[in-house]
Amino acid sequence: MSSLHRTFLIAALLAATPAAAETIPGSRIVIIDGDTVALPVGERLRLLDIDAPESFRSSCEAELVAGLKAKERLRQLLRDQDVTIERSGRDRFKRSLGRLFPEDGDVGEILLTERLALPYVPGRKAERDAHWCGSRR
Repeated sequence: MSSLHRTFLIAALLAATPAAAETIPGSRIVIIDGDTVALPVGERLRLLDIDAPESFRSSCEAELVAGLKAKERLRQLLRDQDVTIERSGRDRFKRSLGRLFPEDGDVGEILLTERLALPYVPGRKAERDAHWCGSRR
């Protein structure tokens, strides 16, 4: 088998590997902001595919207000429920990437549907700032 074929085989096997999952009480999850949480083992998890406004080091007051709303909504979605965690790799800051599933479904999808987060697009800070802060910065 050539090294190219071996590379494709390994990539296919990794793609087919299901995400690691576990379930913990939502009360044990600490909300950092609308798209990042801390898990009981000291692990930070960034929600996949969403970008919530910043509630710390916001670019403007409107982003701060929106960030606090997203953070509170995430807290409501996780409170008093068992939450299934599906991890899927790490980001450039070494945080775990994944999804959180309480009884209501994928919290990232809920935040998107409720317009409390944007779809994640890497490297688009100016567009995120324009969305949350408008032209007034």
